Amino acid sequence: MAKVILRNLNKTFVDQQSKKEVNAVKDLDLEIHDGEFMVLVGPSGCGKTTTMRMVAGLEEVTSGEILIGERVVNDVPPRDRNIAMVFQNYALYPHMSVYDNMAFGLRLRMLPPIWEQLANPGKTKEIKASIDAKIQAAAKKLDITDYLDRKPKALSGGQRQRVALGRAIVREPEVFLMDEPLSNLDAKLRVQTRFELINLHRELKVTTIYVTHDQVEAMTMGQRIAVMNNGLLQQCDTPQNIYRHPANMFVAGFIGMPPMNFVKGATVQMEGARPVIHCGGFSVTLSAERTNVLAAYVGKEVVFGVRPEHLNDKSLVSGTPENVIRAQVEVIEQMGATSNLYISLGGHALVSVVDASTIAKENAPLDIVIDAEHCHVFDKDTEKAIF
Repeated sequence: MAKVILRNLNKTFVDQQSKKEVNAVKDLDLEIHDGEFMVLVGPSGCGKTTTMRMVAGLEEVTSGEILIGERVVNDVPPRDRNIAMVFQNYALYPHMSVYDNMAFGLRLRMLPPIWEQLANPGKTKEIKASIDAKIQAAAKKLDITDYLDRKPKALSGGQRQRVALGRAIVREPEVFLMDEPLSNLDAKLRVQTRFELINLHRELKVTTIYVTHDQVEAMTMGQRIAVMNNGLLQQCDTPQNIYRHPANMFVAGFIGMPPMNFVKGATVQMEGARPVIHCGGFSVTLSAERTNVLAAYVGKEVVFGVRPEHLNDKSLVSGTPENVIRAQVEVIEQMGATSNLYISLGGHALVSVVDASTIAKENAPLDIVIDAEHCHVFDKDTEKAIF
């Protein structure tokens, strides 16, 4: 195992049409702890895969440093970095059996040239036995022992992905690199394989960098998440901290499904000892604890944010809640245990997630409770979170 450190990492490409430089990764500083499962997440083109490819040695670093363990690996070829990579498309040799696919890299690395094998058959037999032991152990972990004699075409998508994982595991690397390994699987198999990957990491305790555009994968798998956009690291923290305390509007809108509701053009006012966010059609009264952090924004425009799950049907809330606002329900999506309500609140189109027992009806009014304790306010210019 080894920690991975990225110091002021930059990657610049030259656009072939415009001949202009494109910054794919900009001034990235990130430390992945020894044995940690780190997820790089963001939309297409955010720089996450480019970052992984630089760690792997498949992309040249424009500037900055990459350390694996205590060693700077910028100029170290990929084969000497002691890493293993799992690809989105499995990358299995179709003419080889599962066993041979898993053994191929080990044979290249461990077996001597053929003339040395012939000259020292005892040593060769010993190496082959070691390779076999590694493959059998990995196959048992991944429950693919019964498939070792099959060709990839005789396997399902999930089984092929396990073979690709097995090929990486037998290398016993210091770092696993996984580039969207679940994206080719169907929804049910994706959930199952996600669970298997989490258990596998707990067992192996190998430092893992996992790239995905799926925020659900990021939230459920990562011990920490690094959110990227336009080549820049937006925030790196635990899943719950990113969800509860997003650093800016991009993170707030990207993490969470359905995404956070934003109301632009809101203003901050003080009414007595408590701050109030006026959203042009409805207002939200906050606790007095928010007074100090909002003091500099009184009378100014801000962006108000609230997650769909913090807009609730009043009939489902006990007691006498504050911040009850009449909304118009336009569309209801039945999700089973919950319902997504598309509502018009003070002229703003918002989404609410409520229990399926809601009394809401389409094209009918509904009293909505805004949970002020879980609301967010952002600076309208910088888009950074005020709280």
